[in-house]
Amino acid sequence: MSGETIEYDRFRVMVEASPAAILIVGADGLVRYANRETEILFGYARDELIGRSVDLLTPAVTRRRHAAFRRLYYVDPGRRMMGVGHEIRARRRDGCEFPVEIGLAPLMTERELLVTATIIDMSERRAAERALAGSVAELERVNERLGQFAYVASLDLQQPLAEIASQSSRLEAAMNAGGLDEIMQASAHMRCAAVRARKLVEDLLIYARTIYGDQQLEALELREEVQFSLAALAQSIAAGETRLEVDLPAAAFVGDRAQFACLMQNIVANAIKYRKPGRPAEVTIAATLEEGAIHLSIIDKGVGFEQQFAQKIFEPFSRLQSDVEYAGTGIELAICKSIADRHGWEIEVESQPGDGTAFRFAIPTLFAPSL
Repeated sequence: MSGETIEYDRFRVMVEASPAAILIVGADGLVRYANRETEILFGYARDELIGRSVDLLTPAVTRRRHAAFRRLYYVDPGRRMMGVGHEIRARRRDGCEFPVEIGLAPLMTERELLVTATIIDMSERRAAERALAGSVAELERVNERLGQFAYVASLDLQQPLAEIASQSSRLEAAMNAGGLDEIMQASAHMRCAAVRARKLVEDLLIYARTIYGDQQLEALELREEVQFSLAALAQSIAAGETRLEVDLPAAAFVGDRAQFACLMQNIVANAIKYRKPGRPAEVTIAATLEEGAIHLSIIDKGVGFEQQFAQKIFEPFSRLQSDVEYAGTGIELAICKSIADRHGWEIEVESQPGDGTAFRFAIPTLFAPSL
């Protein structure tokens, strides 16, 4: 039966105006009719479809199964929806596959039973669903991190606040007794505790911004941004007689400039802080370009740590056991991990006691200029 044998003046006007692709298919699987939207969706002219098997529009790997389902449908025809709750894919003329939902309805004519198939492209909806699922997963991850962060932060804040309260009582007693030395000592202890509390609050705010704050994403040049980051550490590098080597290719990436600088500064400062006692820090910053990514490494020859603690160091306020007391709030590397996660950058750390530590990042490259 050709398209001309169907009485369809009014029918055709409605079908041609439909935003969905509509096919009429016979029991033999051959296309009897295709509307304009079918041409647009699949890339075939309707003359190329009419008289050919509808299996042409299914992926090659599922054609045999599709033909079997089609035969079963004619045994018990009825109104059905396909692709709801599980994914069905269709195939365009160029070979591209995409998800669809298909509504089937029997159409009885004087000569035979036909089937009307209404096909809706689900690509945008599936992409939106994936984006929503990703957002929900990210929100759950952030909430879990903030919950842990708030608990540990409250404990760490208690220490300097308790110290201030204790020293204020000591100060009051010393003032009543007129002990000048005791007054000076209590005052100094209070001042140190207040400075620790302030630094802790500042780091808390930075950490919170890396989790929830807006990002100012822009194209950044690797060499330029690393130099900019290290400039802020010039005094620390000079004071520690740090031996710093930088070997970077020309490459660009997308990131938040301030956050990238914070990441670099925290890791280099960490290397300087955890250098071997009595020796200058030795830090190498290098990168290679592989498979569309900048593989950035920051390697030091410091005290290192056991590899089993590689993930623990990224937890807020975590400090590994050491015979040496090191300054800092213990949140710096957690900030780095949060920055990397927000950007979608891979981060790894390798370390051995006495052999130093290597931080490695995989950052998608925007482009790599040829030299």
